[in-house]
Amino acid sequence: MVNKSAQGLYVFLIYCYIYNKNKFMKKLFVMIMSLCVFLSFNTYGQQEGSIREELNFSGKVMDLEDSSYIAFANVVLYKLPDSTLVTGVTTNRVGYFSLKLPNNLSISLANKMISIDSLYLKVSFVGYLEKTLRLSSLHKSHNTITLNRDVTLLGDVVVKGKLPKMKIKDDAFVTIIQNSVLEKAGTANNVLKRLPMLQGDDGVFEVFGKGTAVIYINNRKLRDASQLDNLSSKDIQSVDIVTNPGAAYDASVKSIIRIRTKRKVGDGFSFDLRSSYYQSENTDLVEQLNMNYRIKGLDIFQTLKYIRDNSLQESILRQDTYVDTLWSQNNTMVVHGKSKKIIGIIGLNYEISPKQLLGAKYTYTSDFCDKFDLEMNNEMFANSKAYDLWTTSQVSKKDGSTPTHNFNYYYNGSFGKLSINYDGTYYYSHEESNSRVTEKSENYENRVVSSKNEVNNRINALKLTFTYPIWKGNLAMGSEYTKTYRKDAYANIENIIEASDTQIKENNLSYFLTYMGNTKLGQFGIGLRYENVKSDYYSFRKLIDEQSKKYIQWFPNASFTTKIDRFNFQLSYTAKTNRPTYRQLSSNVLYANRFTLQSGNPFLDPSIIHDITLVSSCNLFQLMFSYKKEKDAIIYWTQQLDENPAISIIKYKNINKLPSLTIFLSSSHTFGIWTPQLTTGLIKQWLTLESHNENISLKKPIYIMTLNNSFSFNNGFLFNIDSKYRSKGDNQNVNIADRQFVVDLGMVKTFCKDRLSVELKLEDIFKCAKEGVLLYNQKMELYQRNENDSRQFEITLRYKFNFTTSKYKGKGAGRKELKRL
Repeated sequence: MVNKSAQGLYVFLIYCYIYNKNKFMKKLFVMIMSLCVFLSFNTYGQQEGSIREELNFSGKVMDLEDSSYIAFANVVLYKLPDSTLVTGVTTNRVGYFSLKLPNNLSISLANKMISIDSLYLKVSFVGYLEKTLRLSSLHKSHNTITLNRDVTLLGDVVVKGKLPKMKIKDDAFVTIIQNSVLEKAGTANNVLKRLPMLQGDDGVFEVFGKGTAVIYINNRKLRDASQLDNLSSKDIQSVDIVTNPGAAYDASVKSIIRIRTKRKVGDGFSFDLRSSYYQSENTDLVEQLNMNYRIKGLDIFQTLKYIRDNSLQESILRQDTYVDTLWSQNNTMVVHGKSKKIIGIIGLNYEISPKQLLGAKYTYTSDFCDKFDLEMNNEMFANSKAYDLWTTSQVSKKDGSTPTHNFNYYYNGSFGKLSINYDGTYYYSHEESNSRVTEKSENYENRVVSSKNEVNNRINALKLTFTYPIWKGNLAMGSEYTKTYRKDAYANIENIIEASDTQIKENNLSYFLTYMGNTKLGQFGIGLRYENVKSDYYSFRKLIDEQSKKYIQWFPNASFTTKIDRFNFQLSYTAKTNRPTYRQLSSNVLYANRFTLQSGNPFLDPSIIHDITLVSSCNLFQLMFSYKKEKDAIIYWTQQLDENPAISIIKYKNINKLPSLTIFLSSSHTFGIWTPQLTTGLIKQWLTLESHNENISLKKPIYIMTLNNSFSFNNGFLFNIDSKYRSKGDNQNVNIADRQFVVDLGMVKTFCKDRLSVELKLEDIFKCAKEGVLLYNQKMELYQRNENDSRQFEITLRYKFNFTTSKYKGKGAGRKELKRL
């Protein structure tokens, strides 16, 4: 009475129950097992009673040209002679559909009141020719329906000038990449660089005014930024940009990028070999091999990657401390960084049936070389009179003998109308670093500061989500549990800096409930997330009550999406949090020089953010308007040592509130082979702080403008000229003191029927990616201007043999906690 997939799920839940020591989780697993048993028998009973009354037709919709599955295609049943709409469904993410004939229609067919020849299906999807089929020509199950691409859209001459389709759907701003000019961009990284509302590169992207986005590929969280370079733009179906994530996501996630790829089919072995060479004042390398073996429902994948990354930063620092004496520092600094690492990934997916999938993935990371060398020259003045000169040399190196382990597993299943998604994550890392600072003074004693820092991180996390269709929408509910352990021990051999040994044990249990439905006026969504966080803080293994925290918080969200004539609108509200990172909570005191120290603040509170966002699109234009109010915002802040006010210690603190406004407008059009995209916008905040007995108003807006130009040719050649401008302005208690203007050039050419690709880039050709900031504090002002090794030439060769993308669908649990570590 219960199918094999359900039996497997019950065995898995019983195993979790037996070996899980957490009482709450045991109760949760009992509830899940009870619900699954009820639904399995209920589904069986429904099927038993409907065999006599209903006819079911199922199958898959595929692309005729490359045999890829077509997700979200429309499959609609009509009845002659008046083409009356009977029922309809859409295909799932693997192109599968199941169409049930209503009871009355099944009875009419059985009694021969109507003929099955009067029923026909229409199958359609954007970019494809519509197909009509008589129901009598279909089997009850295992139908394969192929669609032809629309040649009027896909001809070489037309596709080069075709803009990506953009719309607002559900909780996201959706851009269809398939059959657009962006299909030739080369990589997923290049695609994201050219989308409205996004800015960034190398796997790190920000949604305009929302901060760094969490990126998913086919519902699996992106953990290795290079995966965007591994993913070909031709394999991307669409990209969703979520400006206000709902309750189903961690309350600290401010924005989401979801990439959906075309479904690859076919058994056998495939590999993807990538080699990248970067030349600036340093030489960097990336060598990567992806392999995949697929047979029937089993998919085994593996990645081996080597990265060599060298960096150079030259800085000018000026620091003024306003105490009984005006202490002024003028510093010049050069930092060389060297990093070598190996990343290994192995995993599998098993498709029991189109509705039952499970998988696991293990990632091994070894930093066998991670160090930096710092050289600094300092001039010190007391009330504008020369006080001292010293040089500082610092060598810091991490011990790479202990690798990082990350294990993720998932299960996605459907029981009738109920969908269940389960994700689990285990993460462990151990890191030891040694630092030696040597100061040589002209007028005072020399100083050597040697330190050792040991950090252990461990995370156990799981997330369980149930989804069920109710009324005209979908109800989703679930729970997420994260258990984190972090140990941070710091010791200074010379006892110049006080030693510390802290441990943080944190448990985060959350529940969420969301509903998204359709009405005649439009689509609405509501959600609520409950989070119970308990964080125990230990110093030298002793519990410190004052620094231990407990939070019980509710995070609501709501959205409404509608269309008026050609205009799409979405208005949304979310409540979010920004939890301090473990580095910000650290008690370690790091030595910069004899007048400047750095540390964390164990007393920090998480900030609460209220965000109202309006997104609109119309043909070639996209608009976003967002107003945020952040309570207890976390900022850099400097304090003076009580025993010696001349010494500044740079820490963090909470401020009462920080309101801000973000506005952006984007437009794109095609002129023959040229497709320009222009984005303009501003970010403005309102903040007043007291700095050395004066009120400083920090409300100057930051203006941003990007102009991306794509030139697409018929022979698989794409040429890009991209530029970005950022003005001066204020961000938190920092004044951005320098304008920035960056121009990049790029070219992508494919050969051998797209199996071989060559990508050339010249980044920051005018070397203008310089950053200058002025940090305001209570008694100190710090100006720093950085010039990085940003101008570089890149060449990437990529070869694909029978390449098929992994089917891995794990979303990962504890995502935000990993970032905090």
